[in-house]
Amino acid sequence: MSHTRSAQAGRVRRVCVFARLDAPGMGDLVQRNIFLKLLRDAHPDATVTMVVGESTARAHRTLLERHGYADDVLTCPDPARPPADPALPEPFLRLLREREFDLCLVDPDSTGLDASHAHAAGIPHRVALPDGGPGDARITRPVRLPPPLLGRTDLYEYATGLAAALGLPTPLRAASVVPPFPYTPGTDPFAPGDGPRIVVHPGGAPHWNRRWPAERYARLCGRLLAEGAQVMLIGTADERAELVELRDACPPARERLQVLVPAGLDALATTLASARLVVGNDSAPAHIAAALRVPTIVLYGPTDTEYIWSRIYPRHHGVSLRYACRTLRRSAHAPATTRCDRGCATAYAPDAGYPHCLADLDVATVWSAVAARLGTGHEREATP
Repeated sequence: MSHTRSAQAGRVRRVCVFARLDAPGMGDLVQRNIFLKLLRDAHPDATVTMVVGESTARAHRTLLERHGYADDVLTCPDPARPPADPALPEPFLRLLREREFDLCLVDPDSTGLDASHAHAAGIPHRVALPDGGPGDARITRPVRLPPPLLGRTDLYEYATGLAAALGLPTPLRAASVVPPFPYTPGTDPFAPGDGPRIVVHPGGAPHWNRRWPAERYARLCGRLLAEGAQVMLIGTADERAELVELRDACPPARERLQVLVPAGLDALATTLASARLVVGNDSAPAHIAAALRVPTIVLYGPTDTEYIWSRIYPRHHGVSLRYACRTLRRSAHAPATTRCDRGCATAYAPDAGYPHCLADLDVATVWSAVAARLGTGHEREATP
C-alpha cells in the first residue's frame, strides 16, 4: 500500500507540528510537550517532527532534541517582520512535500505558518484552532474549545479541545495534562545534611524584568536558613556574579547555602527534582519544576499568565499583587516599547530598579506561601 493510500485509510505514520513561534523562551517550549504528548497518545506508531524557526532551533536545540516529545526538528525561516516579504520560500514548502507528512498540528501561536501551508505541502490531515485567518479554510480537524472556566482560555481547555480533535477520550485529568520532563538524572548537587532542600531561582531572561528584588531574595533565604533549610541558588553563567553577591548578602550558613550554575538541562532538572520546594520568578525553571511535579512558588509581576496553567500545574502556587498593568501585551523583541501607567522599566539591569508590581511585594507575603508548603507553622513571623 502506498504512503498516500495509507494516510487516506486513516493510518498516520508521519506527524509534524507547525510551531513557528516568535522569539519563544525556554518555558514556552517546555509547554509544547503538552501538545506533543497528546499527538503521541493519539498516534503511538508515528514519528513526530517539530517545525520551528531557525533562530529557535539554534537557541533551544538541546531542549527540542533531548528534552521534548518530538523525534526530530525541522527548521523553517524565521517569522518575517515588515517590510520583509512574509511568504514562505518555495524550497521550504518543497521540503515539507518531500517529507510526506500525514498529519499536521498547527500550534495556536504559530506565526505565518498555518493550515494553508500544510495543504500546499499535500498534508491530508490538518488540525488547528480556528483564529479567523486565511488558514482556517484549510483546517480538516478544528480544535473546539470548551467554555472557558474563568472567562479566558487556559491550557487545560486547549489541551481538552486538542485531545477531542485527535480522537482521544475527554475530559482530561488536569493533573496529568503536563507530561513528565524528559531528562537523564545526574549527581545530586546538594551537600549531605538534614533540613528541607530549597532551590531558589532569582534570575530570568534580561530582556524583560520579571525579577523580585535581590535584597528580598536575600532576606527570604536568610529566613530559610534560620529554619534549618539547605538552599541552592541557581542561575545561568551570566548570572553567576549576582548569585554570589546574593549568597554573600545572606546570614552566615555557608555549609547550607550554595551557588550552582547547572551544566545543561540534565543538571538543572536533577537539581530541581531533588528539591522539596522551588521558589523563583516567572521563568523556565518554574515550568520545568512543574513538569517534574516539584512544589513550586512563582512570583508574578508584569505578566498575566498565571491563570493559563493554574489548573494543569497542581503543585504550583503563584504569588502576585495582581496589578492592572500585568495585562499589557509586550513585544517579544522589544518589551520596553510598552510601559505601564507607572513607567516601570521593562528590561533588566543590575541596580536599575524593579517594576512596582514586584518591588511592592513584601517578604512576609512570600514567606507565608513558603511556610505553608514547608509546614513550619511560622507563616506570619517574617518581617515585611
